Amino acid sequence: MAHQFKIGISGAGIIGEIHARALASLDNATLVAVAEPREDAGKKFVETFGGTHYASYPEMLADADIDVVIVATPSGLHPDQVVLAAEHGKHVITEKPMAITAEGLDRMIQATEEAGVKLAVIFQNRLSKDMLTVKRALEQGVFGKPILANYVMYWHRDQSYYDANGGWRGTWALDGGGALMNQAIHLVDQLQWLMGGVQELKAFTSTLNHTIETEDTAAVSFVFGNGALGTITATTCANKDYPFRLEIIGTEGRVTLEQNALTLWDAQMPAEDIELTEEDHRLVDSWEPNEQWGLSHRRQLRLILDQLERGEQPYVSGNEARAAVDVILDIYTQANG
Repeated sequence: MAHQFKIGISGAGIIGEIHARALASLDNATLVAVAEPREDAGKKFVETFGGTHYASYPEMLADADIDVVIVATPSGLHPDQVVLAAEHGKHVITEKPMAITAEGLDRMIQATEEAGVKLAVIFQNRLSKDMLTVKRALEQGVFGKPILANYVMYWHRDQSYYDANGGWRGTWALDGGGALMNQAIHLVDQLQWLMGGVQELKAFTSTLNHTIETEDTAAVSFVFGNGALGTITATTCANKDYPFRLEIIGTEGRVTLEQNALTLWDAQMPAEDIELTEEDHRLVDSWEPNEQWGLSHRRQLRLILDQLERGEQPYVSGNEARAAVDVILDIYTQANG
């Protein structure tokens, strides 16, 4: 029988609910507590998902019998909450972005390493079988020499989205940025993961259609670690949400994905012939195109808990996850400098 992890969640908002639903489907996890200062939201949360409501995060850490804390609060709060959990000897899983400053990234990693606990970050958009197939195909040279990798995200967020829940979204203090740090961080993470990191970038950002402190539109050009060039264009000003789309061009082929699913494959061998590792299959064999939102959270949470039971580094560790934040911080420095 699998080890039963006792989980506490910090934050009873939309993301906290996604995690709670995912945990309910896992046989190795029990939700035992939620920390939420809004009394009505906290009570409603435990009525729906179970556990005990704590109005204070430190109170939850001190009182509840918890193995793992999931941090699902505004991004600017992550470092302090992760450090406090580590000081209480808890493993931590945090939503993206793991932090919004370099200092916050450093503190989180140092605190968890010193406490001997693990830090994992949710990047569930990696957990598509098609996306992982493209990753392995690039490693195996199936598309020839990589030349270009372009990612676009055209989404809609109205002003009420930014004004809700105390107006923390679109602020530098709690959101750490706008369309890039909150939404397109998944695109940044996938590009740097696929293309061998980012060596150089040029960027423009602007606030074109919302009353917020941070950007709602960005255009960025990259030189990647594998030598290819590429771009990200992202906005929350579109009239509706369009599928986010990735296109990679190599000297021997081309591939495109929408919503992490293959829409074009022109390469030296069929996609189904790309060799995946045993761990790859465990990770993504249950994935289906257009799957219900939240199922990829379930897969990553299950994998992380299995790895914690075995004493392994989790998928995706804090040291790995910081790369996307470091790139976005460089974008903001370059664009605003």
